[in-house]
Amino acid sequence: MKPILNTLYTLSTVLLLTALLTACEQKDFEPNYNAAPGGGTLSTYKAYTLTSTSAQGIYGRVVFYKYSAAVTLVQMGLYNTTKGTTYQASIYSGALAANPTTALKPLDKIDGTTGAFATTKYFSINEAGFYDKLDTYNASVKIMGTTMVASGNIGSNAKPVVVAQ
Repeated sequence: MKPILNTLYTLSTVLLLTALLTACEQKDFEPNYNAAPGGGTLSTYKAYTLTSTSAQGIYGRVVFYKYSAAVTLVQMGLYNTTKGTTYQASIYSGALAANPTTALKPLDKIDGTTGAFATTKYFSINEAGFYDKLDTYNASVKIMGTTMVASGNIGSNAKPVVVAQ
């Protein structure tokens, strides 16, 4: 009698486990690769040209993105930079013609291998209204190696080459 009870117990346990593990349908959902509305995009920006000031022929663009009312992101893209060299980028007070020497906002260093900021893709300016007041600034951007290698006017001193609202 005991072996029959053990067999019935084992059989009922196996049937119960089989029923529990196979009773629910398993649905394989496809992954959703879309960002939430408005998420993951920077659609408001102004781009300015940086021209070469040296025999190296380094040139590029600086782009200011409106991330929020309090944060402006800056992206730099330079061409003809030297691998293994770092460059310092800064926003200066005044137009280039006035030869400004006061750096208003030192930006991140630029990696000569990539021509972009060395530590992150964007440099963050955490100043409320910076992007909205950009057109009124009497300013310029200078890229320095041992000497100035590229520069460009921004704000009231230059019309952006690309604007997206």
